[in-house]
Amino acid sequence: MTAVGEQLRAWRHRRGESQEHLALRAEVSQRHLSAVENGRSRPSPEMIGHLARMLGVPPREQNGMFLAAGYAPVHPETPLTDLGPVREAVAFMLRAHEPNPAVVLDRCWNVVDANSAALRFTTALSPEPPLLDGQLNLMALLVESDGLRGAITNWDECAPGLAWRLADDAATHPGDPVLAELSERLRRLVPGDRHRPDHAGLITAMRFDTPAGPIALFTCLATLEAAHDVTIAELRLETFFPADADSARNLADLLAG
Repeated sequence: MTAVGEQLRAWRHRRGESQEHLALRAEVSQRHLSAVENGRSRPSPEMIGHLARMLGVPPREQNGMFLAAGYAPVHPETPLTDLGPVREAVAFMLRAHEPNPAVVLDRCWNVVDANSAALRFTTALSPEPPLLDGQLNLMALLVESDGLRGAITNWDECAPGLAWRLADDAATHPGDPVLAELSERLRRLVPGDRHRPDHAGLITAMRFDTPAGPIALFTCLATLEAAHDVTIAELRLETFFPADADSARNLADLLAG
């Protein structure tokens, strides 16, 4: 396991912060921060939590820091089935987004819930969607040839953004083999660096060739704010919207068929 000081330094670099600036924001001496990062000083649980919050470290990775320092994790990881009020809220948002597609994803892009529009859209374009370890995975669905990729007419435009998001997720969760595998798979499909892609327009819509005609969809991504439970913090609600009137009409025809 990587030492806690090395983890903090890696996250500081990830956030583009100098040691001096982080020490100033965290109200600690730069000398003490340097000693923590270099392993010369063992930080208290309070100091680990404080620095992690300053750096915006997700709960799962914070738990890893506590373990690396010899402390117990502080953030619980509740099974999704036991998150009654949260599951009800997410289910409400999925239903409310009908007749447009919406899915709930975990950190690995596995689909943990979906509304009927999302399921019908997927089935219409990929009757036997590819599975990743037995689960429907949105990223695998988008990039595999037997998934939705064959129906995406602007793949070259969308692929760099997908690759950047996967690379960013893999860097956020460096020990996750599923994210590493997905990121490597997409890296082979999209040569080049993993910097945030440039966009020529206001928003990039994914364009599909469907039996009902062309459909352009853009997405909105939502997370639950101030979540301290690992499971809740990693849930993402991805909602899809038609990019124009023709797409809205064709989407309605496709889902009604």
